[in-house]
Amino acid sequence: KNPNKFESFFVEMNIEPNFQEELKKIEEKIQDAEENLGDVEVRDAIFEKASILRKMNKIEEAVEVFELALKRSVGISKKLEVRVAMLQMYLELLDLDKIKLTIDQSKKLLEEGGDWERKNKIKVYEGLYYVMIRKFREAANLFLDAIPTFNSPEVISFNDLVFYTVLTSMVSLDRAEIRKRVIHSPDILTVIKDLPELKTFLDSFYRCQYQSFFVTFLSIIDKINADAYLSPHKKYFVREMRLVVYQQFLESYKTVTLENMAKAFGVSSSFIDSEISAFIASRRLNCKIDKISGLIESQKSDKRNNLYQNAVKKGDSLLNKLQKLARIADV
Repeated sequence: KNPNKFESFFVEMNIEPNFQEELKKIEEKIQDAEENLGDVEVRDAIFEKASILRKMNKIEEAVEVFELALKRSVGISKKLEVRVAMLQMYLELLDLDKIKLTIDQSKKLLEEGGDWERKNKIKVYEGLYYVMIRKFREAANLFLDAIPTFNSPEVISFNDLVFYTVLTSMVSLDRAEIRKRVIHSPDILTVIKDLPELKTFLDSFYRCQYQSFFVTFLSIIDKINADAYLSPHKKYFVREMRLVVYQQFLESYKTVTLENMAKAFGVSSSFIDSEISAFIASRRLNCKIDKISGLIESQKSDKRNNLYQNAVKKGDSLLNKLQKLARIADV
C-alpha cells in the first residue's frame, strides 16, 4: 500500500553490496600502493578505507584504520586531516569523551602549526561540544569567531551555525556584547533575514518587545526540541532564557506591579507571580514581591560589596584548607 516502504527496502538492500565492492577496491588500491607506490599513497588509501568503514557505521574498525592512517601520516596537515575526520564521526555519535579527547589532540597539533582553515573547523567542532555540555558562553564565543570564515558544512550548515550562535549568545552574553557581536554582525545579518522566527526572537528581545518575544519563544522551543545538540538541554535553556528576559525587564524599574509586568509579557499576573517567586526563592533574581500591594521591588546589587563578600568567602576557605594541611604536617 505504501510504495515508499518498498523503495526504502530495495535501497537498503543495495547499500551493503556497494560498500563491500568499495572495500574490495580500496584493499586492492592499498596493496598496489604498498607494492608499487610510496608512503604517501599508502597512507591516503588507508585513510580512504577508514572513511568507507565510517560510512558503513563500522565504528570500531574505522577507528583502528584511522589510527593506522595517523601513524602513516607525515606532517601536521595530514595528521589533522585524520583527527578532523575522527572528530566528525564522534560528533555524529554524540560521544562526549571521544569528542573532548580528539579536540585536545587536534589543538596540540594546531599549536605546532596548523592552517587557518582547520583552526576554524576546530572552533566550530569545539563550539558544538560546549553546546552539548551546556557551556553556552564558551560556545557563543567560538561560534562568533568562526562565523566570518565558516568552512564546516560537513557537520553543520551556515544557517544552523547562525541559529546556535544567536541562541547561545542571547542566553549568556550581556546586551552590549549582543549588540556589537550579534545584532551588528554583517555575516549574521545576511542570513538571519532567511530565518524569520530567529530574527523576531532576537529583535524582540533586544528591543524589549516582551509579548512578541514570548510568542516567538514557543516556535524556538519547538526547533530546540528537534535539535540533536540542544534538545537534551531544552528545560535548562528555556529556564535560563526566561531568567535573562525577566532580569532585563526588571532592570528598568525600581518598582513595578505584577499586573503591568504581566501585560508587558502578555501573560496572567498569577503566572508572573509564580515565575518571579521561583527565581527569587532560588536566589536568581534580586528583588522581592509585596503580596498585599502586588508590587515587585528590585534590589540593585552592590557589585563592590558582592566582590568583597566573595573574596572573604574564598579567603576563609583557603585558611581552612591551610589549617588542615598544617595539622596533617604536625602529625
